[in-house]
Amino acid sequence: MNDKQGKLLHIIIGAILLISEGMNYSIIAPFFPIEARHKSTSDSVIGLVVGSLTFSSCISSVLISKLISNNLKFFFFIAGSFIGAITMICLGALDYSPPGPPFYLMSLFCRVISGIGSAMLWAAAYPAISSINEEWIAILAPLIEFSVGLGAIIGPPIGSLIYSIWGYSVTFYSIGCLEIFLSLTFMAITFALNDAGNDRTADDSGDEAVPISTLCNLAVSYQMFLISLSLIITITMAGLIDTVLAPYLVNILSMSSNTDGLVFAIQATSYAIANICTMPLPRMGFGGILFAVGPSLIALGGFAFCLQAVFSSFQSIIFVSFCLTLIAFGMSFVVLNGYLLFEKVSLHINIATAKNVKLISANWQNILFTLGGTIGAAFFGGVYYDNFGIYSSFLTVSILASLIFVVNVYLLHSLGLLRKIYYGTDSDENLPLM
Repeated sequence: MNDKQGKLLHIIIGAILLISEGMNYSIIAPFFPIEARHKSTSDSVIGLVVGSLTFSSCISSVLISKLISNNLKFFFFIAGSFIGAITMICLGALDYSPPGPPFYLMSLFCRVISGIGSAMLWAAAYPAISSINEEWIAILAPLIEFSVGLGAIIGPPIGSLIYSIWGYSVTFYSIGCLEIFLSLTFMAITFALNDAGNDRTADDSGDEAVPISTLCNLAVSYQMFLISLSLIITITMAGLIDTVLAPYLVNILSMSSNTDGLVFAIQATSYAIANICTMPLPRMGFGGILFAVGPSLIALGGFAFCLQAVFSSFQSIIFVSFCLTLIAFGMSFVVLNGYLLFEKVSLHINIATAKNVKLISANWQNILFTLGGTIGAAFFGGVYYDNFGIYSSFLTVSILASLIFVVNVYLLHSLGLLRKIYYGTDSDENLPLM
């Protein structure tokens, strides 16, 4: 295997590993809420369990940012994937748990530990995979987000399919074993290329971890805060859908728990098509425009979903699929371009340098991703949903997405990020940022 083939295989296995990790987050969406109710678990607790992974990731991301460095990025990537795989297998074993507190407390524990592993993997993914070949950075950055997002989207239909054929335990066992295999393969390639002197497990960009003070500085910067809201609301909507859509399909549209994954499959297909169409565009300089437009599509999809509360004739699988397609395209536009926008703004406000911008951007996006998932699943999909119902939950998130869209169009225009922008610091050094 020559140098180019080895790096390409390294990237492919890493991308598949990210897909499987994304599936870990969302695979429980179609069947876990229903199984949990059979185990005497309330809707609020179900939302807490689903959202606990992202909450755990959000908290641990801050600590991981203090530990991870360029020389440790591959270690964190591989270790995080192993943790995620093991907790998936443990979740499958809970099929034999008695109902009530033993079931939901152990489910909560597994999801919390899985969240720590996810934080390790997601924080290391961008600096690790992009360092394999930095000449491909304009392709690798969208590929990383595409892989994680695709895994999160295809998790529900795949989980529903496996669950309908083999049941609860096998669903978790199969994904967990797959991730262990991929982790071992990625680790073997990392060692092989490192021994051959072809891989950059340590590079010349320094070994300094990201101080917590740097993340605090990002949080208090109004430019970064407002731009970050786009990613937060995007993942909030994803977390809400993961938590409440399956019960809605069963209770309102009278679908069985074995077939509701078909609607998730439509969303997965839409997301995949949107990603395939979108991936070349950041390389052409359109990342800022797509990032700005994304929340508007999420809002439109959410508003359309709420029409079912007024017009009962809209309560159909076809209409729900249409709403999910709009949301999927909006999610793709935002998620695929997050690294690019966060790099530009963090460099502009002098919080990042060319040496550490990848670590900072990856950690920041990781925190926002997990924060949005926590808000979507635990708050809107749990407490808010329990008190106000599914339509009010979608309506509120859609209103927030609309406001964020308006604010960010103005802000991104002011920052000069609605014109053509590119990865790297050379091609846009004259960017007219205010």
